[in-house]
Amino acid sequence: MTSDSCHPDLDHALQLAGQMMEAATAGDWSRVATLQTKCDALVRRAYPHSDATHKALLALQSQHEQLSARVAQARDGIAQEIARHTHNHRALNAYLDSSPTP
Repeated sequence: MTSDSCHPDLDHALQLAGQMMEAATAGDWSRVATLQTKCDALVRRAYPHSDATHKALLALQSQHEQLSARVAQARDGIAQEIARHTHNHRALNAYLDSSPTP
């Protein structure tokens, strides 16, 4: 969601935030990090106080919250995969330990 009347840098930050969400959905975390660095640099600048600036910053905040939720989902999925791998590894080791050595 971009605003025609917001500062061009904020408009660019909104576009980058959308691209970050697309990259996160695709699991391209290195791209997310690269885009985040660019977006952060734009957001940290000083902007004129206006309704357009306020709306753009609220939109960025909303997109950031959505991205954070996606990151948390990915993190939880990875934690579950690690737990399954650890369980399987332990089960395999137990089997190997209990098997007679030829």
